[in-house]
Amino acid sequence: MATSYELTYIIRPDMDDAAKKALVERFDNVLTENGASIVSSEDWETRKLAYEIEKYREGLYHIVTFTSEDDKATNEFDRLAKISQDILRQMFVVVDFAKLADSKEKSAVAAVKAAERRAARDAERASRYNNNSTQPAAPASQAPAAESAE
Repeated sequence: MATSYELTYIIRPDMDDAAKKALVERFDNVLTENGASIVSSEDWETRKLAYEIEKYREGLYHIVTFTSEDDKATNEFDRLAKISQDILRQMFVVVDFAKLADSKEKSAVAAVKAAERRAARDAERASRYNNNSTQPAAPASQAPAAESAE
């Protein structure tokens, strides 16, 4: 059974577009030549790094989603990325799309419940505010005068 992966790697930010495109194609080919089937390969964005990597403070994130029967493709990509001066970091994550869909569904249900609780709480606060503002509070020292029936 094929395993689904998500690969994120950081490319040097000072590369020109043609060199970056060639690098991405080269590493996509590394995956496909070693038995992987690429689902998507796209640039994410240039982001500031949390810490300096090889004198770079930012990098271009590239994300590849693929499936593979064995770890031959991941091992070869990892080996070549460590040699390359153009890739600053890489990380593979095994993705279980069934669990991911289930967690997204649970998250959506939880968000709806939270919104309902928030609306109920706001309505309760509004009703308390409206009840308190329509009746002026009497000072504690002034008690209502009792009428005597003499």
